[in-house]
Amino acid sequence: MIGKVNDDFFRKHVLTQTGTQAESVVIGPHMGVDAAILRLSDSYMAVAEDPIFPSLSMTADDFAFVTVHIGASDIAVMGIQPRYMTYSLLLPPDTEEDYIAELIAAISRYAKEIGITIVGGHTGFYGAVTVPTIGGITVWGTGDTYISPMGAQDGDNVIITKGCGVEAAALLSFELQEILKDNIDTDDLQRSLARMHEVSVVKDACIAAHNRGVHAMHDATEGGVKRGVWEIAQASGKGVVINTKDLLRPHDIEAVCGYFNLNTWEIISEGTLVLTCAPETTEKLLNDYEKAGIKARIIGTITKSSQGCMYLENGDLKELVPPSRDKFWDVFFEAAALHANKIQSEEEKLCAALKQTAAIFCDENIYKLLPEIGANIACVKKNGKQLSQVAGIPGRIICVKDTAVAVSEPEMGASVHMGESILEVRKYFPEAACIMNLRKNKAVLQACDMAGLTTIDMPPCKNYQQKGNEFLIDLDTVLAHCDVLPDILTTPDRINLETLILVIGTSLIDLERKVLSIKKNYKSI
Repeated sequence: MIGKVNDDFFRKHVLTQTGTQAESVVIGPHMGVDAAILRLSDSYMAVAEDPIFPSLSMTADDFAFVTVHIGASDIAVMGIQPRYMTYSLLLPPDTEEDYIAELIAAISRYAKEIGITIVGGHTGFYGAVTVPTIGGITVWGTGDTYISPMGAQDGDNVIITKGCGVEAAALLSFELQEILKDNIDTDDLQRSLARMHEVSVVKDACIAAHNRGVHAMHDATEGGVKRGVWEIAQASGKGVVINTKDLLRPHDIEAVCGYFNLNTWEIISEGTLVLTCAPETTEKLLNDYEKAGIKARIIGTITKSSQGCMYLENGDLKELVPPSRDKFWDVFFEAAALHANKIQSEEEKLCAALKQTAAIFCDENIYKLLPEIGANIACVKKNGKQLSQVAGIPGRIICVKDTAVAVSEPEMGASVHMGESILEVRKYFPEAACIMNLRKNKAVLQACDMAGLTTIDMPPCKNYQQKGNEFLIDLDTVLAHCDVLPDILTTPDRINLETLILVIGTSLIDLERKVLSIKKNYKSI
C-alpha cells in the first residue's frame, strides 16, 4: 500500500485511539478534516501535522516551498491564518552541508513570505533515512472563528480553484521530463513544470475565508478533486451532485496526465481548493478570485444526505465513490524505478521496471485483452541486439478465473517470439523499446481506433500457414514500408495459431499508456 491508510483502517484503528478526551477539542481526528480545532479562552486554534517527501528531481528551493505551503494550507482551509510552525528535518548521513543550508534558508524565506514564524524543530542525520525528509511539519494559528470541511449546507455551490491534477502534473513533469518533451507540446510541459509553485491553497483559502457565505473548505490531496468533494459531503453529513463537464481541466495538466492515461479529477491535486459557498455570495467570491488571478468555477451543488453523492457524466447520473487508490502513485514510483539504486545492473533495472508494468496491468485486470495463449512483454535494453538482452516474463501474463496474473518474475531472454519481434522492429525503428501481444478481435481493433492508435496489418499467409522464420520475414516486409513507427501491428489468420495484435512502445510507460487506453475504450464498446 502507498499513501494514506484505507478508510476502514482509519475508522477502526486511528479514530478509536486518540488518548485522553479533552473538552477543549472542538474538532479532532475526522475523515476529510485537514486540521484540529481547539477552543482557547477567547479564540480558536487550528493545528495540523504533515510529513513532506521530496520528489526525486526536486531542488532544495522547491522542496522548501512545498514543505511550508502544504503545512500552511491545512491551517488556511480552516479559515485561520497560519502563524507558527516547527519541523523535523531527517537527513541521510552523507547529505552535503551546502544542500542542508540552502534548504533551511529557503524554508525560512517561504515561511516569512506568508507570515509564519518558525519556533522550533529538529535536524539530524540517520542511517535509516535515504533521502532528505521532513519527518513532520506542525503548523498552527489562532482566530476568532473557523471554517471546516464539516460545514457544508444544503444548496451550497461546490467550487474548485486552479483545476484538477495540479500537483500530479507538476511532479510528473519534473520526474518524467525526458519522456514528455518528445510527446507533448513544449508550452504545455513548461506550464506544467511551473505549477510546482502552485501546490498551495494558502492564498485561495484566505480569499474564501473573507466571504461570509463560505461554509466548508478542503484541499484536494490524494484521490484528487473527486475524493475531496466526497470527503466534504461525508464530513458534513450531506449529499452532492457534481457535473463533470464543469470541472476545471487546464490544457497542460490534461496533456501531461493524459499521456499516462490518468484521469485528472481522481489524482493528487494539492493546490486545488474545494469549497462550498452560499449561492447569494458566490458571485462575489468568483469575482474576488478573478481579481487575484486565480481561476475558479462552480462544479456542483450540495444536497440533502438522502440524495447521496452523485456525479453527472455524459448525461448519465452515477454514484460518486472516492477512488480506491490514487493511480498517480503507480506512474510516480515507476519514475522512482528509473532512478533506482545505481549499483543495479542495467538488466536488473530493466527487469524491475518490467515487473512494475506487469503489476499495473494485473492491477488494472486487463484479462479481457489477454489472448488464449497468454500475453508477454518483451523489453530490450539500450542498444540491445540479441535475445539475451531482452527482458520477458517466463510463463507470461495469463487469465485465471477472470483475473490477469503474471506467472513469474521477469528475466532476460525469457520471451523468444516477442523478443525476436521487438529486435526486428528496432532494425527499422531504434526508438522502439518494448512490445506486447494482445487478443485480436473486432472490438479490440475498434478500441485501438478509438484510442487514436495507428494500426498496420501484416499480409495474409500463403495457405494460412507460417513456418520457421516466415513470420519475421513478413514482419520485415511490413516494417520496410512504414515511414513512422506504428502503434499496433496485427498478425494474419493462421491455421492452429491465434491471431494477435502487437502493441509497440517507445518505453514501458508508453506501452502502459497505449494498453490501458485500449482497455478503457474496449470497456465502453
